[in-house]
Amino acid sequence: MSSDQIHFIRTELDRCANMREQKQRINQLRKFKTCHYVPVYKGNHIYPDSDDQFYISKQPLGAEKHQSFLGILEDELWFSCSLTEKEALALESQLDCHFESIRQYAMVLADDLAHIALYSRGLDLWQRRKKYCSVCGTENHLESSGHKMVCENGHEQFPRIEPAVIVLVTKGDQCLLGRKHSWPPNVYSTLAGFVEAGESIEDSVHREIYEESNVRIKDVTYFGSQPWPFPSSLMLAFNAEAVSDDIRLDDEMEDVRWFSKEELLKWSKDGSIILSPRFTVANNLISNFLGQRI
Repeated sequence: MSSDQIHFIRTELDRCANMREQKQRINQLRKFKTCHYVPVYKGNHIYPDSDDQFYISKQPLGAEKHQSFLGILEDELWFSCSLTEKEALALESQLDCHFESIRQYAMVLADDLAHIALYSRGLDLWQRRKKYCSVCGTENHLESSGHKMVCENGHEQFPRIEPAVIVLVTKGDQCLLGRKHSWPPNVYSTLAGFVEAGESIEDSVHREIYEESNVRIKDVTYFGSQPWPFPSSLMLAFNAEAVSDDIRLDDEMEDVRWFSKEELLKWSKDGSIILSPRFTVANNLISNFLGQRI
């Protein structure tokens, strides 16, 4: 399983970043180009029961100031529309269905739509969490077609991501997986953690694995990356080889253990353990180790 099969990254969407400050040009294009408007509420979308995509409107939704230009796909313009609670409830009533998380629908969405869903989710969550300036506390307003916040004192803020490393450690025919206290029963995944201030990505890989398992590693190799706006992460995936195999848990982990390929295949099939969903890069790492998609 190669890194090009990572979910949410395959798309033909052109984000047209150079157009974000060109409001007049975008409005001119609206007049003769097909436009798609994606309603978003607290990072969620509406998925009609009879459809395999989220609800998309041909007409603008909500206030114009809350519409964000996403880009152009197949010569058609895409926008996300951040709705207020009142607007969201009205749309739910109109469509007779509710806003839901992409987690439940990720695998049925076509590549471009999956990417747009994650893109609009991340932008919407950032906008909702940055209503006030972090420098002076005054209210922000959106500029740059939804990609910049500016307060009354001119302080600018842009969407930020939090890089996190996610690592599959192997030793011969075994790989290292763990579970946190807060996870549902029997769920196991690769070890992961956030990159800290002043730390290189490579240093973060070594530190996180040692902190969570006491295992030392070598031969760290980059596998791929995945946008992960839950709420604002970017997952940086790696493979590594263990130098030691003596496990000691930190307070964050409930269990960390070595699994052989045979055990993973058998136990995941009979439900003894539950591995990361197929739309996660953790699943890509494990599937790559096993040589088949699980």
